[in-house]
Amino acid sequence: MTTRNMNFLLKVVIATLCMGSSFPTGKYLISYENMPPFLMGGWRFMAAGIFMLLIPVFTRGVQAIIPTSEGSVAKGLLLTAVVGALQTTGTMGFLNLALESVTSSMSSIILFTNPLWLAILAHYLLHDKLNKRKIISLIIGVAGVIVCLGLESVKGGTGLFYAFLGSICWAVCTVVSKRFVFDKDSWVFTGWQLFLGALFMLIIAWIRDEKYNIGDLQIWGWVWFIWLILPASVGSFGLWFSALRQGGATLASGFLFLVPLFSTIFSIFTLHDGLSIQLIIGGCLIVLSLFLLNREY
Repeated sequence: MTTRNMNFLLKVVIATLCMGSSFPTGKYLISYENMPPFLMGGWRFMAAGIFMLLIPVFTRGVQAIIPTSEGSVAKGLLLTAVVGALQTTGTMGFLNLALESVTSSMSSIILFTNPLWLAILAHYLLHDKLNKRKIISLIIGVAGVIVCLGLESVKGGTGLFYAFLGSICWAVCTVVSKRFVFDKDSWVFTGWQLFLGALFMLIIAWIRDEKYNIGDLQIWGWVWFIWLILPASVGSFGLWFSALRQGGATLASGFLFLVPLFSTIFSIFTLHDGLSIQLIIGGCLIVLSLFLLNREY
């Protein structure tokens, strides 16, 4: 395996690990600390976006964060606004709504079916062609996730629908991110999309009349909220967009099947969920899916 391949794999595995941690921590804040979904997301991603944009300002100057696409600031702002609306506001907003009524494990199952929708979109829009092996591997991956987390937990309701809408938003966002060029690096790109997406979330929170006194957070609430801002936002999104630019859309998104597995592992330790035989069997299916999907890589 080349150094470039190893770099890509390291980025995508750490990104999915951090993403997986956000499900139980977000569930904890919404269910046990009673934080409203869009207000929590707005504060989380606003802090993460500002943090990411301040670092290049201090190290390289303000010019380093001016968003441009093909030399145009207007195009750069439009691109980051669209991605922010889809990835941060859409995907994470719908996820937070889902977490109000659905377990963190179940929401991760539905949200991370997005490689299937992405594979279809990428086939037609990104020339990232499907073949029988990719289709079979993606189906096995979804089956592994479902088995891993338990078919008995699949129940109807608006929560699952919200998670599905978040999955669609993510797939469309990935296509947009690969289709259009952002002139600055992925770190700046991620900072802008988080910042603008957070603005949209706070506007929605205001429309929904969401209110919360941040001083009411308990000690563990602060720990998980800070975790959501740094590793689960700055770390996961920064590494994800970097890996997305380095590898193909379908290839990178194939690794997203790891997120529900990591989510379940974190849930075992933070929310005291039990380890089941479904997790072991499902994990084996996920590994098989990743092997088939990335065999030529």
